[in-house]
Amino acid sequence: MNDDAKPPSDDRLWPTLIVVGLLLVVAVNFTYIWIAVNGADEVVPSYMEEER
Repeated sequence: MNDDAKPPSDDRLWPTLIVVGLLLVVAVNFTYIWIAVNGADEVVPSYMEEER
């Protein structure tokens, strides 16, 4: 019996943590986008219609 062998779950721990971390980053980015879009001020019509 080989005592140096790691359990299979140890080999898959770091890729799982990377995937969870990336999903967390994506979720935070989407939250920032949602806040920015929903919290945006209304643009007054004169800004788009009048000459500048």
